[in-house]
Amino acid sequence: MKNTEYLSNGMGGIVLPEKEARRILETSPAYEAYLNLTEDYKREIFDIVRGAKGVKITYDPFFKHIFDPVLHGERLSRLLTVIIGQKVTVKQVLPSQSRRLAAEASLIIMDIVVELENGALANVEIQKVGYRFPGQRSACYSSDLVIRQYDRQKSRKKKKFSYRDLRKVYTIVLVENSSSEFHKVPDQYIHRSSQKFDTGLELNLLQEYIFIALDIFKEITHNIDKELDAWLYFLSTDEPEDIKRVIETYPAFLELYKEIAAFQREPEELIAMYNETLAMYDKNTVELMIEEQQEEIRRLAEALERKDDELERLRQEIIRLNGNIEK
Repeated sequence: MKNTEYLSNGMGGIVLPEKEARRILETSPAYEAYLNLTEDYKREIFDIVRGAKGVKITYDPFFKHIFDPVLHGERLSRLLTVIIGQKVTVKQVLPSQSRRLAAEASLIIMDIVVELENGALANVEIQKVGYRFPGQRSACYSSDLVIRQYDRQKSRKKKKFSYRDLRKVYTIVLVENSSSEFHKVPDQYIHRSSQKFDTGLELNLLQEYIFIALDIFKEITHNIDKELDAWLYFLSTDEPEDIKRVIETYPAFLELYKEIAAFQREPEELIAMYNETLAMYDKNTVELMIEEQQEEIRRLAEALERKDDELERLRQEIIRLNGNIEK
């Protein structure tokens, strides 16, 4: 297949006839695995191979492929810089599995954990769906980052350790389909939080949070006015029109889209990533169902407890009325 035989699709790839795209898939060693995918996933893969659409970067394997801190640390550094709002250089990638939380089933995983140049830690997560309690979960992971940093600094400095050696930890959560909490402020898509005192007292309490609702971003943002807009479009859409606008406004993104377009020639890797996505989705769906059932059980238990309290109140009232009758 020679690229010169086909027109550019404006997304770093080429436009193939449907027949040619189908031939590429059917002759791929991964074709059987392709047939075992869901119809939606098969359609997405076919459109990518044909050059009709881009890739959904919010799928975990694709996000980690593009933002691999080892291979592409400069990309992650730039993304974190525009999100946090200050110069960031990724120093090293840390194990994403927490010793304290590894045994706990959770719908949020610590996707990418990095140490920044100034010693701060950042955890970048992707949520496909806004779960019931994103705040509580994120607080757990933020606290874990603080303890991990404490353990590392304590181990390094021994008796010379001081709590002032600890740096900020950033928990950055990108939500593709945000929950109702986010839609209560529909005119905002990026939410920043840090711990502050109501008296004006200034203490560095380390933990900062940034939530970005990608669905709300797409609803209210229609222009690419700044680099952050370009990054969020890159993360949130696979539509050709949006991709072309990103490249026209920030040509540096063409390199990233060319890397994605390479999947047209390597459908095996593309199919493998979708299989990984499906496996993760199935696991998360089961865990979500378990959590929802546990929540329902908790609600029923509370309702029964309220009814027990009401029955006890009625029993006491009957005793009191019987006493009045006897008198």
